Amino acid sequence: MAWAWEREATVIHPPIDVARFADAQPTDETDAAVAGLPPEYLLGVSRFVPYKRLELVIEAGAVSGLPVVLAGGGADEGRLRAYAEERGHAVTFVRDPSSTLLAALYRNALALVFPAVEDFGIMPVEAMATGTPVVGNAFGGVSESVVDGVTGALVHDWSGTDLADAVERAIASSREACVQRAFEFDRPVFEARIAQWVAEETA
Repeated sequence: MAWAWEREATVIHPPIDVARFADAQPTDETDAAVAGLPPEYLLGVSRFVPYKRLELVIEAGAVSGLPVVLAGGGADEGRLRAYAEERGHAVTFVRDPSSTLLAALYRNALALVFPAVEDFGIMPVEAMATGTPVVGNAFGGVSESVVDGVTGALVHDWSGTDLADAVERAIASSREACVQRAFEFDRPVFEARIAQWVAEETA
């Protein structure tokens, strides 16, 4: 239960096709694409727009000494490239990946870095479905899906040693725990919770 607009409310998280990411198999396309990436990297995924705060993915790579891969597309790409150059940090851009390639990018990343503040945030659950931990905000929807110290790390201060420590904690997370957590948001779970809520409210 939660409180919204000063009213008690039941929270039912949106359905995510977890199995599609957990069971995704590599293809010639994904093998070729991943082969061109650094062997270890932090991943950022979203539309390239300012409110997604993808510069903080670059910052996470810079403070932890890890290459960064940004997957997506949008008008903010130029600013992000300039930021990476200013920080002197290696960033690879993957434009508009297919869902199959996205699953491969998740699976091969050390961690997904998700600095956006969202109502829920579907991509962190997709990443966990592939066994990849998440570095996310300590507030907003990500704090409801990522378990700090178990399936990733939740961040208050996106700079310096605090951010570097969060990346290190996330990378040390159990990939098995990530997958198990992701399945708590799978479509059948959503359908069961909706059915239960309707039954209780109409009894």
